[in-house]
Amino acid sequence: MKRIIATAGLLAMVGAAVCWRHRAAPVRAVHDKWPVMGTVARLSFRDETRREEIRRTVQETYARLNGLMSAWDPDSELSRLSRAGCTNWTAAVSPEVAPCYRAALQLADWSGRAFNPAVGAALRAWGMTGGRTYADFDLGAIAKGFAVDEAWRRVKARAGDVPVLLDLGGNLRVVSGVWRTGIRNPFGEGFAAVVSLTNGEAVATSGHYERFVERDGVRYSHILDGRTGKPVTGMAGVTVIAPSAMWADGLSTTLFVLGPEDGARFLARHHPQAQALWIPDTPETPTLYATAALVPRLQSARWLVKTVSVETEE
Repeated sequence: MKRIIATAGLLAMVGAAVCWRHRAAPVRAVHDKWPVMGTVARLSFRDETRREEIRRTVQETYARLNGLMSAWDPDSELSRLSRAGCTNWTAAVSPEVAPCYRAALQLADWSGRAFNPAVGAALRAWGMTGGRTYADFDLGAIAKGFAVDEAWRRVKARAGDVPVLLDLGGNLRVVSGVWRTGIRNPFGEGFAAVVSLTNGEAVATSGHYERFVERDGVRYSHILDGRTGKPVTGMAGVTVIAPSAMWADGLSTTLFVLGPEDGARFLARHHPQAQALWIPDTPETPTLYATAALVPRLQSARWLVKTVSVETEE
């Protein structure tokens, strides 16, 4: 039988001033950005090597996938399948995006529907869609990470190990090099911690501050518990580092719903290679809960860090 053991350890607070959200020492990065997929895409370069080619490759990839998987576009493949009530999604979708659909359904199955792509109606009921047309089947919690992975593969194939960092709405993946990125403080300005990423690693963050609605003075997160159709409470942010951006994206939402203890069990069983950080919604006593492998990677942590690990009872 497995149980969760939480051990507290204090990381030193370092008053490091980080001027950019992503920064590579000792050279300041060059950035490109543009709006796409309902968010902002960013590319960070160490130098000008093949910059135009890489930007064009990434832009084309994102535009193509947005046309297939957008829940907001009534003409997208996703919207058309939702209207048709298709029951065999992985057979009906385009081959290039089938892995994303399969991963979403797999996460739903593994998590007991805590992660649930069929939340379109619930999002509308909570006023999260602004009254706009929205597909009942929603890949918003995994599609951006998938798009980053597709762009990453194309960049690697065309440009090799050029030091570039991809960022699509907070879903990051390193093409090459070592990059430092800040984990956002969900309660105010600055970062809760800083972490370094290296070749091929990806990171994603889900937070209650990104999208929300207010009712009777109460703020409700756009992240819904797929088992109840209600907004998740008690959690402010979750960050996941994984070998792919798609899994980092999907896991950050899943672990936001599950919380530290159930989330640690989930990772140990299904994604032991991933690392995670939870920030509960306790602004008066902010605390970071991290899996054991992530703790030594955290830099400039501003609050108490507690290690959440899974131990086996004899």
